[in-house]
Parts: sequence; structure tokens; C-alpha cells
Amino acid sequence: MTADVLDLLCRLARSALDAEEGHGVEPVRIGEASAGDLLDGVRRHRVPELIHAHAGELGLSGEVVRILGAMVDGSRPRRMVHAFETVRAWQLLDAAGVDALVVKGIPLAVLTTGRPGSRGAGDIDVLVRPGAAEEAHRLLSGAGWALHEQCRIEPGMWAWRHVQRWGHTLTYLGSGADVDLHWRLDAMPGAQPDPAVLMERRTTVEVGGVQVPTLAPADAFRHLAGHREGWIWLRTLVDLRRLARDPEVFAQELPAPALASLAAARATVGLPDTVPGRVLAALDRVPDAVLARARARHRQPVAPWGGASTARDFRDGLASSTGPRDLQQLAVGLVLPPHAALPVRSATAWGGVPRAFALRAQRLVRR
Repeated sequence: MTADVLDLLCRLARSALDAEEGHGVEPVRIGEASAGDLLDGVRRHRVPELIHAHAGELGLSGEVVRILGAMVDGSRPRRMVHAFETVRAWQLLDAAGVDALVVKGIPLAVLTTGRPGSRGAGDIDVLVRPGAAEEAHRLLSGAGWALHEQCRIEPGMWAWRHVQRWGHTLTYLGSGADVDLHWRLDAMPGAQPDPAVLMERRTTVEVGGVQVPTLAPADAFRHLAGHREGWIWLRTLVDLRRLARDPEVFAQELPAPALASLAAARATVGLPDTVPGRVLAALDRVPDAVLARARARHRQPVAPWGGASTARDFRDGLASSTGPRDLQQLAVGLVLPPHAALPVRSATAWGGVPRAFALRAQRLVRR
């Protein structure tokens, strides 16, 4: 994505959010950008619903509006399936007595806009207490969701214990929608509140006619602000701006990673008038180099992988660390990260650790 197209997309998203908040907006000058490049950017950053909803106020051409409409209409069946699968996954856990919250996804769309289709479909993110991960695994597996064939670990394996201790999520593939099972919201244990605390503060939203529990607005805000996914897709920064409309999300001081993400939101999609002056002053102190890194990632066509990603993960994790436990997490992540254990079938560490190290060495050599 060129710098000009990214700047145009940011202006469109900012103006669309201004309109969503009831402000008058002027048509956005498209300039030399082609309709194809603009639409590619909209798709890449997962914001067709936002731009299409305010296409008239933004002054977009009939051709662009027609294609945006086709994008939105084309994704409607997937959103319906996503809603159905969201309810099915939560009800499956709830019926078995597993306390669970559904985070991001449709619940976040309803929480921030009142409209389930305002942010598009994706995976289903479910948070359970750490001690309930094994039961949740059994339930999801029995209902048709399955770990990738190369990562099918089971309770009792060394890899399961390693991932549970040092990881925070497993992805289960489904025919309708995938489920990301979380027992923590972040790889760094100190970066987010304990799941038990989050569950005490929960709120509920309606999804497909069912009241589904999700994170309270302040917790959703802190989770997204600390999530570097927002440095890949503008949609996450749009979510941040929408959550920032509630002054209560600023009741607690924000850590450095959250301030960095909020500064990235201000530089791209803007922030609402509800952001307190003390927070704006803190955003002014975020280094320009941080914003430059965020902008570089916004221009990349896909999420980065490989050695560069490992270095970024370490830097981001270090910024999120709050104590010795987090530093220990970082060290293990460098030496033997959770995903390195997934292909290993050994029941014990005696067989699992050497095999995991061997596989990791093979991957590093291939790079």
C-alpha cells in the first residue's frame, strides 16, 4: 500500500467516525488514488462496513459505493454464520458450567455501536479461567471444532502443559467459524487483569437474540489498546476510537503499550472529544519512532512472520512487562515459545523438550 493510499484511507475512516459521532463532515478529496487501490486498502484494513455506512457524506463515487456495497452484502452470510457460531460456542460452554466471555467479534460491534454488523466477521474469541481450558478443549473438540492436524495436542501431553503455562490461546478450526480459546488475554501475565476479575466485571450484549457475556467497556479498551493487532489493521484502531467515547475507560492510568496504540489511533483514525487532557498530554510524549513503526506496519500487505516478527514480539512484550513473571515469560518465549511445542506428541518433558528444540532449530535453519 502506498503512503498516499494509506493517508486517503485514514482520512476516510476519520471522517466516517466523525459522522458516526454526529459531527458534520465535508466530502473527502480522493486525489490521484485509483478506485482499485482504495478498495484494496479498505479490504486490507477490514473497514468496508464503516466506509460504506457513510459513503454519501464522504463524497465517494458511484463506482466505489457500488463495490463497497457488494463487499458488505457479500460478507452478510458469513456474519450470520459468525453470529450463529458465536452463540453456539458460548452456549456449549455455559451449559457445561464453564464460565466464559466472548471478546471482540460481534459482541464488540454491539458494545461500541449497537449494530452487530458494524465491524465485519472474523474468529470467535472465547476467554475462560485457566483451570477450565481442559474442559473447554474437550467440549469444543466434541462439537466439531478441531486444532490444526499438525498441532493436535491433548491434555496429558508435555506440549499441552507447556502451552498452558507459557501460552495464552489455542485456535480451533470450524466449518462455520474458528474459535480462539483464551485462558489469558495476553502472553504477558501482568499485561491484563486476571480472567476471574474480568468475569466479575463483565457486561452482556445481544447476539442473535441471546444475551452473551463480554468484557466491560474499560476492559475491552485496555485489551485492544495493548494488542498490537491494531498496528496491522485500522479496524482495531477504529474499535479503540469507538470505545474511547466512554469517559469511564480512562478511569485508570494507561500503561506505555496502551498509550502507544492510542497515539497510533490518533494519528490515523483520530480520537473523540471525550479523551481527557492528561491522556492527550501523555500521547504527545509517545516517540515519533513508535508512530513510524506503526505506520510501516499499516502499509504492509499482510501480517509479518518470521525472525523480524520474533524481534518485534520481544520488544512489545518487554514494553508490556510488569514484573519478574513477565520477564520469565519473555525468556521462555525466546528459547522455546509455546507454538514450538505444538507439533510434539511426547507425554513427558524428557522426550518433548529435545524434540521441540530440534524442530525449532530446523525451522531457523530453513529461514
